[in-house]
Amino acid sequence: MELFRRCPVFTALLLILCNAGHSHGTAAEPSLLIHNMDIDCKVTSRFAHTLIVAKIENQLNLSHEVVFDVELPKTAFITNFTMTIDGVTTVGVVKKKAEAEEQYGKAVSKGQNAGLVQSIGRKMENFKISVNVRERATVIFKLTYEELLKRNQGMYQLQLKVKPKQLVEKFQITVDIVEPQGIRFVNTFGGFMTNDLMDTVQIDHNGNKAQIVFKPTLEQQRKCPACTETLLDGDFVINYDVNREVSAGNIQIVNGYFVHYFAPSNLERVPKNVVFVIDCSASMKGRKIKQTYEAFMKILSDLPEEDHFGILKFSSNVVKWNSDLMKATPVNIQSAKEFVSNIKAQGGTDINSALLSAIKMLKDAQEAEILPEISASSIIFLSDGDPTYGETNIHTIMKNVKQAADGVTTLYSLGFGADVDYNFLEKMSLENGGLARRIYLDSDSALQLQDFYKEVANPVLLDVTLQYPNLPVNGLTQNSFKYYYQGSEIVVAGQIDSNSIDTLIAEVAAQGMTDPFSMRVETGIKEDAEVGTEQKYIFGDFTERLWAYLTINQLMTKRISAEGELKENSTDKALQLSLKYNFVTPLTSLVITRLEESDDSITMVAKKPKEDNVPEASSPSIRTVSSFARTAAKIKTLKPIRLVLSGGRRTPLTVPRPPHSHFNNYQDCSWYHLLLSVASIPEKICLGISEPLDGIINLFHNSVKGITLNGKLSEDKDGFDKVGLVHKKKMMSIEVTAENITVTRGEDTQVHPWTSALQGLRVIKKEGDTLVASLEPGLKVIIYLVKHLDLLKLYVESKRKDSNYTIGLASHVTSDENIIVKFSDISIQGKSFPSSRSCSCDVTSFGVKNQGCCVAFTVESDDLTAGTSNIVQNIFDIPPAYHEQT
Repeated sequence: MELFRRCPVFTALLLILCNAGHSHGTAAEPSLLIHNMDIDCKVTSRFAHTLIVAKIENQLNLSHEVVFDVELPKTAFITNFTMTIDGVTTVGVVKKKAEAEEQYGKAVSKGQNAGLVQSIGRKMENFKISVNVRERATVIFKLTYEELLKRNQGMYQLQLKVKPKQLVEKFQITVDIVEPQGIRFVNTFGGFMTNDLMDTVQIDHNGNKAQIVFKPTLEQQRKCPACTETLLDGDFVINYDVNREVSAGNIQIVNGYFVHYFAPSNLERVPKNVVFVIDCSASMKGRKIKQTYEAFMKILSDLPEEDHFGILKFSSNVVKWNSDLMKATPVNIQSAKEFVSNIKAQGGTDINSALLSAIKMLKDAQEAEILPEISASSIIFLSDGDPTYGETNIHTIMKNVKQAADGVTTLYSLGFGADVDYNFLEKMSLENGGLARRIYLDSDSALQLQDFYKEVANPVLLDVTLQYPNLPVNGLTQNSFKYYYQGSEIVVAGQIDSNSIDTLIAEVAAQGMTDPFSMRVETGIKEDAEVGTEQKYIFGDFTERLWAYLTINQLMTKRISAEGELKENSTDKALQLSLKYNFVTPLTSLVITRLEESDDSITMVAKKPKEDNVPEASSPSIRTVSSFARTAAKIKTLKPIRLVLSGGRRTPLTVPRPPHSHFNNYQDCSWYHLLLSVASIPEKICLGISEPLDGIINLFHNSVKGITLNGKLSEDKDGFDKVGLVHKKKMMSIEVTAENITVTRGEDTQVHPWTSALQGLRVIKKEGDTLVASLEPGLKVIIYLVKHLDLLKLYVESKRKDSNYTIGLASHVTSDENIIVKFSDISIQGKSFPSSRSCSCDVTSFGVKNQGCCVAFTVESDDLTAGTSNIVQNIFDIPPAYHEQT
């Protein structure tokens, strides 16, 4: 059983430790002891350098596996990683992505241990690594990353995830901030912070420096005086801003590199002309269209009266609220709200016609001189899918939109949900001076839409240019911008290509609300460099590294819309800088190679994931696609490859999951349809169903009570689109989707959204995002809503060995009293199936938080029933073979 001894340690900017035997109110000795967790963040002029150090001791007399899992911001670049075990240090090396993949592929082909590190989240990314630590040994992890803090709505925000899941001997966060302009305010907050914990936060703010220290004692971390559970669980956020005035900005110069920050205050707002283009095709049905409505109600309420606006809704055709752009008067706002409130999701997706119509509205308004002469024009485009109607070639659509817009407007695209073609939206937006943003399908989707709009709601300068006339500058980053929005900041960096000049002159030119904006600032090069030298305790070369960071990001953005030689040049230059400054960027990977006691090497490749969440093509030895799970024509979004490591053999996991995959390596139950907890074995069962997509599977049926439970398999996802429950004796049927819960009793049908209460039902109870169906005493089916994927997962708890349910795919498992779990197979109903087992499996996708041992395998609907299929035609049907019995 040594293969399955595993107690992971996770960090989300801080470590998470999961210990078996560590429970509420007990003082069990932890198998892995976290001696200290230190987060040291140094911020110099918005550029943050963060070092995470964790020291963990294996207190057992046998080897243990430790998983180091860090959440870091998407905008950050990893710059260094080391791990030290028994005094031996392994250092990660940043390499060209192709070289890293080749090294990984060689390790796989030679049968060596290998793993990939890659995943992506909403605001954060994961870096994960797993190592075996021998008995009584200590491991020290160190991870460094850097990021530029972006100013948004008038402040900078530094976000740290705090989630240790265990009491920590010495726990400390230290953040030092130095801002030459002076720090106007600094504050902290955390969703997990009690009054006692808040008292442990020390903020020392004096002029241009601030230090924030969070150092709770062991006792202060406890949920209760006798608890071993920790209070630390959530975000620790620091907000601050600097002193500002109407000027040409602030310049920092260190070691021949300069950074120019421009964010003037107290400027008059420029009127805005905006056309909202709302996708209301059939795929927006349900929660998406509801949250879009909620967001636009608030956005319309906040429109200033001097703005002009238009609204288009589109599906297979385009419908305008008004043929012209209208001023945002109270009467027009009310009329627009009524138009939005009547939007219904139906039809196809004609993106081409919708965007061309929006551009024409702006052009017609300009030609008719309806709009103010000095104003900012933009299109805000919201869609959740690909073009399916009218012009469907995305390259043609991009060409049409670019030719029609012709610099008249910027295009901001908001991609709703996981299935949207984000690459298409991003490229089209960048070609038209805007940007794309993903809107995650969650309970706060409406708030995400509102927050984005706030970022672009208040332009104060147009056509902004920053120039340095007296200075030969090398490698100047982007220095011209279409708009400057209130509450944001423009940052320009460059290398000074001369030692003979004492003063750097910066000139800023733009168009303000009424008059041209023109300002000039002079900075002494030597004097400013001396100031930088005095700030060594922060980090003295920050201007050079910030210049490289900005340049790489801008080159990576440029290559999205570039073609041919320009694309190649942008890629080559970004790659050279990434390697020179040791940044893990989309073009490089961090290779960690460690020799274990068995003389086997582990090669791990950490790479920066793409926002579209689709792994790039690679060697077949690393990634393959199983024909059982998806046909190539139906693949839209592949799940990210994660770290594949365990205490024993290691095999790279292919994507998507093939039948009977090496689950003990992957340890993530989210690839399976059902999670079963049965009385006859201690392990949970992760059950995958191998059937045609969209098939409806009978899961449970009791002919005596007339109770049936079916599930419709979701397309391109591992779960269910729909679940149907019938209770004939109560003359009731319940249909559950990701949008609604529909209850029919006799002739009465009621539709309940997930956000509403569900009362008066004994068969099924609603608890947040779960519905608990009690089929019989000791047998529960928990239907869990996975919001961000718009699908349902089923978790079955069976505490009895004599269940009356013997018909249905799941019932064949739960009713078997003689299940046998072996090393590589499981025996159910007297039949053996290839399987994999793990004692640290992730079952959070089913709404289950605790970890434990799981066995995973995949079946077809007739595998357990001597050839009798469990496929049914409709969501409330029973299998045809059982009609006579019923």
